[in-house]
Amino acid sequence: MSKLEMIFYFLILTFLIPSMGFAESDKVDIKKLEEQYWSSKDNDFSVVQNRTYTKAKRPYLSVDYGTLMNDGFSTGRIQSINAGYFFSERWGVEVCQEKGSLKRNDTTEFFQQQYGTSPDYNQFKDSLGVNVIFVPFYAKMSWMDKTVLYFDMSVALGIGKLNYDVQLDRGSETHSTNFYNIDFSQHLFFTRNLALRLDLKNKFSTQKLYKYHIPATQSESTRFIKDDSQQDTTLLLGLTFFY
Repeated sequence: MSKLEMIFYFLILTFLIPSMGFAESDKVDIKKLEEQYWSSKDNDFSVVQNRTYTKAKRPYLSVDYGTLMNDGFSTGRIQSINAGYFFSERWGVEVCQEKGSLKRNDTTEFFQQQYGTSPDYNQFKDSLGVNVIFVPFYAKMSWMDKTVLYFDMSVALGIGKLNYDVQLDRGSETHSTNFYNIDFSQHLFFTRNLALRLDLKNKFSTQKLYKYHIPATQSESTRFIKDDSQQDTTLLLGLTFFY
């Protein structure tokens, strides 16, 4: 090997190979990669960076109309008015009033015609409650590749007062009880101030159950049966107006 070749290889070993990172170690420095690609600013990253229609710091009013889904004795419609306020995009509060327009369903009518009496049951009348709202989902979706729709889904937990009619052969009586509810709502936004609202509401209460009819030989004190656990599920569709 000539002196010129020896000098050439010496320069390669001295300068080129260390600059390629092989002199110290052939292992990848994971820590440097983390510092380079996972900086602290990434902690503030959100999936949906820009909300076209916001709810934060805005009051609203909703009007809903629907049906009582799980009542085995009654049929009819439920009207609902909701007024609320969103403190942020995630959290809000709401006052909800519902009123029922119910009557005996076909099964109850047939029972009464067949046996000359009625089943022992109560009928929802109206309610007033307060809800705390949490909105875990907000999304954008394409409709027929023509437009983008904006919607969110919320969960509401609440308490309130419920009035119900006890069905008796001498006429119905209105009683009151406390209830708690778990509601699921979907908003589909048309504009900044208007959205379509779909509600699935579930109320849980304890109601007094009485006999519809007692023999003339028995006193009214024998009419009471028990404290009955009741669930009322309603499906409502309406509009929400944001201010």
